[in-house]
Amino acid sequence: LGVTVGIGAWNYPIQSALWKSAPSLVFGNSMIFKPSEYTPSTALWLAQCYHAAGLPNGIFQVVLGSREVGEELVQSNAVAKVSFTGSLETGKKVYEMASRGMKKVTMELGGKSPLIVFDDANLDNAISGAMMGNFYSSGQVCSNGTRVFVHKSILEEFVNKLVERTKKMRIGDPMNTNTDIGPMAHEDQYKQVLSYIDVGIKEGATLRYGGTRVDNLPENLKDGFYLTPAIFTDCRDDMTIVKEEIFGMVMTILPFSTEEEVLHRANDTNFGLAAGVFTQNIQRGHAAAAALNAGVTWINNYNLAPVDLPWGGNKHSGIGRENGVGGVESWTQLKSVYVEMGNVECDYPK
Repeated sequence: LGVTVGIGAWNYPIQSALWKSAPSLVFGNSMIFKPSEYTPSTALWLAQCYHAAGLPNGIFQVVLGSREVGEELVQSNAVAKVSFTGSLETGKKVYEMASRGMKKVTMELGGKSPLIVFDDANLDNAISGAMMGNFYSSGQVCSNGTRVFVHKSILEEFVNKLVERTKKMRIGDPMNTNTDIGPMAHEDQYKQVLSYIDVGIKEGATLRYGGTRVDNLPENLKDGFYLTPAIFTDCRDDMTIVKEEIFGMVMTILPFSTEEEVLHRANDTNFGLAAGVFTQNIQRGHAAAAALNAGVTWINNYNLAPVDLPWGGNKHSGIGRENGVGGVESWTQLKSVYVEMGNVECDYPK
C-alpha cells in the first residue's frame, strides 16, 4: 500500500500500536502512528524497540499531538491507509475524512456487547466471564459484555453469587500483584462513569452493589481515580445505561425467558463488536453465536483475544478486521495478473 497511518486508543496503548504497526510493516508498508495524547509513552518506546531491532529509519514513526494532528495525517495525499481505534463519533469523522482521498480504512470502534447466560450454563464460569467481561482494566475495554442477559430461572442465584464475589475484589495499587482493580485511566473517564451511574439510578435501575468513589486508600493512591464495580439489576432495554457505551465498570443485568427473545434483544443495538454465550449445550452455543450480529463471539468464555484471532466489529462497531488471516486484507492490496505463454487466440484477420 505504501504509507499507512495508525491512530491508537488510550485504554490499550501498546497493544493498539502493535496490532497496527506489526502487520503493516510485515507486508511492506511504512507507518506513522499517533497515540492518544493521554498515553504517548508506550508508542515512543515501541519506536525505540523497532530501531534496536534494525528497522530502517523512517519506516515506523511516532507523531504526538491532539485531534488536529490526526486530521492532518488522515487527509494527507501521501497516506494510502488509515487504521483507527477509538470512539464511534471520532471514527465517523476519521472515516469521512479518509473517504475524500478514497483511502483504505480499518475502524475498531465502540461496543455495547451482550453476554447471554442460559439456564444450563455452568454458573460459576458464567459469573467469572461476566466479571472479566465487565471489570477487567477497570471496565475500560471496548468489547466488554456490559449487557448481561440471564435466564429468569437462575437470575437470583446468579446475582447473589456475583455480588458476593465482587465484594471480595481488592482495590488498590495496579503495580501490586494482589490488586484486582486499579484506577480509571483519567479524570474525564472517571467523571463520565459516575454520571452514568447517577442516570441509571434516576431511570429506575437498582444499584445492587458498588458504583461509588473509593476514599479509604493509602496516601500514595489518594490522587487515583478509583471506583467500586457497579452492578445494576431491574434494568430495561430502553435505559441509557443499557443502550450507551459507558467504558467503565457498570454491569447491567437483564432477565430473559426464551432463546428467540434474548437473541432478538441482544441484536437490538447499533453496535456489533462482540458477544458471549454461556451454555453446556454446544449446539445451542453455536446456533446462538451464528445468530448474534457481532464481529467476535465467545462460547463459555469472554474477552480472550489471541493475536491470530481476526478482530473487528459489525454495524457501528467498525469496518474491516485486524489480526489473523482476516487482517491480511487490511494491509495489502489484491492485484490480478493473467499470464499467457502460448499464442493469442484471435478471430480477426491476420
